[in-house]
Amino acid sequence: MNARALLGFLGLLWAVPLQAEPLVVAFERWGATQPSAEGGRLLYNELGCVNCHGGSTGLPARRGPQLAGVTQRVQPEWLRSFLSNPAAAHSGSTMPQFSSLNAAEDVEAVLHYLGGLATKPTKKPKKVGHVNAEHGKELFHTVGCVACHAPAKDFQPAEGLPKPEDFTHPAIAFPQLQQKYGLQTLAEFLRDPLQARPDGRMPRIDMEESDALDLAGYLLEFASSDGETAQKIHPFAVDPALALRGRGIVAAAGCSSCHELPKEMGAVSVALQSGAGGCLEGNAGRKSPQYQLGAKQRAALKLYLAQREKELPQAQLVELTLQALNCAACHERDGRGGPDAARKAYFQGDHNLGDTGRYPPPLTGVGRKLQPEWLNDVLEGKARVRPYLQTKMPVYGTATGGLAALLSKVDARSEVALPGGDDAAGRKLMGTQGGVGCITCHRWGGHAALGIQALDLSSLGQRLQPGWLREYLVNPAAYRPGTLMPSFWPEGKAANSEILGGDTARQIASIYAFAKSDNGEPEGFPAVSGGEFELSPQAHPIVQRTFFAGVGTHAILLGFPHGVHLAYDGKTGRPALAWRGRFFDAYATWFSRFAPFEKPLGDAVVKWPSSGGETVRFEGYRLDAQKVPVFLLKVGGAPVTDRFDAVDGGLRRTLSGAAPALNALGVTHPAGVAVHEENSDSKETRIFTYLWK
Repeated sequence: MNARALLGFLGLLWAVPLQAEPLVVAFERWGATQPSAEGGRLLYNELGCVNCHGGSTGLPARRGPQLAGVTQRVQPEWLRSFLSNPAAAHSGSTMPQFSSLNAAEDVEAVLHYLGGLATKPTKKPKKVGHVNAEHGKELFHTVGCVACHAPAKDFQPAEGLPKPEDFTHPAIAFPQLQQKYGLQTLAEFLRDPLQARPDGRMPRIDMEESDALDLAGYLLEFASSDGETAQKIHPFAVDPALALRGRGIVAAAGCSSCHELPKEMGAVSVALQSGAGGCLEGNAGRKSPQYQLGAKQRAALKLYLAQREKELPQAQLVELTLQALNCAACHERDGRGGPDAARKAYFQGDHNLGDTGRYPPPLTGVGRKLQPEWLNDVLEGKARVRPYLQTKMPVYGTATGGLAALLSKVDARSEVALPGGDDAAGRKLMGTQGGVGCITCHRWGGHAALGIQALDLSSLGQRLQPGWLREYLVNPAAYRPGTLMPSFWPEGKAANSEILGGDTARQIASIYAFAKSDNGEPEGFPAVSGGEFELSPQAHPIVQRTFFAGVGTHAILLGFPHGVHLAYDGKTGRPALAWRGRFFDAYATWFSRFAPFEKPLGDAVVKWPSSGGETVRFEGYRLDAQKVPVFLLKVGGAPVTDRFDAVDGGLRRTLSGAAPALNALGVTHPAGVAVHEENSDSKETRIFTYLWK
């Protein structure tokens, strides 16, 4: 990607200014307005100053990426440009410029040294049959990437495009991705960034290999559906003589202070300088790293260095740690942090739960809220109770190693102990048979809630600390304003006076005791399992209306005996999803007071992209002689019918109507299937067959 192409790509994104000075997001968000010692501490840590000059910031170590195998992960041509001028190759890069690398022959020597670093034998690349960049685009804008990076201007969230002025938090710019990566190496990086960057500043979001490929395809502006057409990493042959010279340059530059290199390249502590030759005076010497620091960055660093021996209170250390890892991009703690007004539109989930169904929970008092073991499991990616959030909690690796213990210590406070609980009373309280009906809104293990699908309470006893639970149940809104969670103990008085004499403390203690007891389930779940209501088409197709994830509240499901099924969007008048295998479980749709958004039971799900055609008016459907629904549409006032049949291994779609209306429809096809259009003698009929590969 040349400079013009880079500017064009950035023009597709919201709020990504090109900048030469290093970007430390937390400093720009909280420390740039009024330079402070705390902001300087962040910079001293995040720019790697501490790695060379020593001291202890108390913050998670910020290190450079693994260099072993780097010429197999990224394009050697990009490495040349990055070593020559990091800020030009990656706007806002925290990699300093070294004067000793201005000469092209020095850069080349370092490149050959890096190319010769020991690494594991490379695996033979897998054949990539299909890349769905459109799906990758959706992932990028929904799983949490845009909390740190800028969203694209042409992706419209459900709530509509945000206003440019509402982007108030800095965005981390991308490097020249098309020059830097091949499709597979970018996908491998996205699936587990901690392998290349163990410091955790680019965390890992759990995803399938196919999702990582789709996401990489989107970021590389990949248009083809054939992954074999994607660019690959160019082979690099190491010149031993150049590598030997490069080794000396790397050793002299002190690269091992930030990067893991062979033991003989061990880091050497460098004394801080002041005045002439010092980084903070903007006139660093030839051998010093060249940071193009801004005036406010230099001012904050000076304030920190003037008192860096001063011990930081642990509460401040927690705050700075969450800022350094950019946890504050998604989470609020003590009234600070969380996404800006523009990015809130990209946080999606279950809208039936209000804001709690879309936004990650606040971290206020989280060390007092969660059991230490559970909190540690959350940070390690082992514990999840909010599957309805599309934004995924990332894993930061070793960077959060001591964070759970620190949070528990900082947030701890003396609690009034709960009295002994009666788990039988707790079971009744949580149920609907004379209790407060927790399972009306909350899941319990394998049981769906009877209404909206709030978080699973079956792990409550292992997850929460009893003192916090008591305080929360008395006044949920104090913890999370606007929550749908009511209080059944307003002002500490039990609304249910029948159980345990209305003793609030004993009732809450009993709920906690039952949740810990593994003694069955709350009363009130239907005696049947959801599997008893699985729909399985036999002699003819099945049509079912429902709420469906990825389609919405107007989904019309069409199940065929052939084992290939369709979800049609009755709101937009277009097909939305198709899949193979099992069809649909109607239990929640038929029996829940408020049905959740369901998902296909089968696999190989494909999605139709949005259409650029004319707006369609959906006018229902009729069943033909084969009991197949024929969807009735109006396109520009002209009638069009849309019919799907099952064929071996796929679906056959027949569109009928006047030729101008068919042309205006803007027909699209799902990625991930082979599409064949049949020749038709009539201009008023178009027939497509979709076959799974």
